[in-house]
Amino acid sequence: MFKNWKILLTIIIGFHFFLLTQLKFTAWPEMLLWPYMMTQGFLPYKDIAIAHTPHLITDLAIFFKIFGVGVLQLKIYTWLLIIFTDLVVYWVSNKLWNRKVAVVSTFSFVILQIFFDGNGLWFDSLIAPFSVVLFYLVSKKNYLWTGIVWAVMFLTKQTAVWFLIPVGLTLIQNLKFNMIPHINWHEFKRFAFGTLIVIVSFIFILWMFGILTYFYQWAINFGIFILPRAQGQIQLPDLKNLIVAGFPFAVFIPFLLIKKNRNTNLLMWVIAGVMGTYPRFEYFHFQPAIPFLAMAIAIVVTGVKQNKLIKTFLIFYILGSVYLFANYFMRNWREGTRFLETDVTDIVFYVNNNTHENEKIFVLNWWDNIYPLTGTLPATDPWVPQLSWYQDIPGVQEREVENLKTVKPKLILFKEYEQVGLAAYKPQKIYDYMIANYKLKEQIDGIKIMIPNN
Repeated sequence: MFKNWKILLTIIIGFHFFLLTQLKFTAWPEMLLWPYMMTQGFLPYKDIAIAHTPHLITDLAIFFKIFGVGVLQLKIYTWLLIIFTDLVVYWVSNKLWNRKVAVVSTFSFVILQIFFDGNGLWFDSLIAPFSVVLFYLVSKKNYLWTGIVWAVMFLTKQTAVWFLIPVGLTLIQNLKFNMIPHINWHEFKRFAFGTLIVIVSFIFILWMFGILTYFYQWAINFGIFILPRAQGQIQLPDLKNLIVAGFPFAVFIPFLLIKKNRNTNLLMWVIAGVMGTYPRFEYFHFQPAIPFLAMAIAIVVTGVKQNKLIKTFLIFYILGSVYLFANYFMRNWREGTRFLETDVTDIVFYVNNNTHENEKIFVLNWWDNIYPLTGTLPATDPWVPQLSWYQDIPGVQEREVENLKTVKPKLILFKEYEQVGLAAYKPQKIYDYMIANYKLKEQIDGIKIMIPNN
């Protein structure tokens, strides 16, 4: 069966692509807004408050600059990245184990990638293929390129720092008799040098664009030291979500019973990938862990042989996995695109017919993808997310009100605040300015169209 691996791999990837096109796609507003603003000349951190490192949004901005901005372009970029990750999982599994493990790993990754809300683009999506390459380089003890790849991961999302745990542990050897940790300084220096090559180059680029100070303010000081501990930022799972998300990881129960495998450190890499789910628990934050989980499943499946206990476990494991995936499949089959529902398209149509290209408007308490979907620009500069963690920073709302006074946008799209949740937060100074200076023209799908009093 595995002799026709090219056909099998093609079928698996084709199956993955088919599922991606038929299941609900999540078009996160930030994945359109941030790169769109960059294509319009806005600089990240200086003109856009972003708590993440810039690799993904810069890559997207280049892609949008070439192919245009839109949900279709976002889907194409996302699906190409996911298919690329399929190939990386196959290639690394084949190199470290064998073709049989590679095929099962890739198929397992397809199922898990979909199940963990992978049909959409977020920073974790790009971390995933890099984490697999990092795993391969560490396994081959190529620490110069390990440092380079890890630094690129960190410039994709700060949670890459968790992967320093498995990398660091491979650099530490225990002496045979006294268990005193011994660091392999030669390899450590190679890793540090590879990391510095990327980080120093990156800092120089930030300095050249005059945004180094802003980067430190938002991505380092705010993104690492303030945001994770901000009130309301921590979102832990309820018991049901914890059980559902944790079930696939049960494969590690019989994992250690399989003899003669070369994957004793896979669990470390899975843990490093899972750590990104804190402080805000969402299924898509599991993406960096999924490739290693898929490899573990493949090793259990291909190594089961005559072990009756593991065979019994696999029966229950597979049945449980089929049940969970079937539920996900039925909920999301042909459900369209999240954040591009009818109310969004109706507002986009209205704005397109009542504004000019690159005209400035203001969206209050609603989706920021309205700007890129209508070719308009925010009336506030810098643009700051309307979340308490950002808006309650001293001076932020005052500056935005001054922007609104200067620009005087002819349209404010406003959705009433809710009782609970993120949509319940009201930036009071901005809200008060709108109420005092704008009036209701009409309402479309629950969104209020506000125009100046005069």
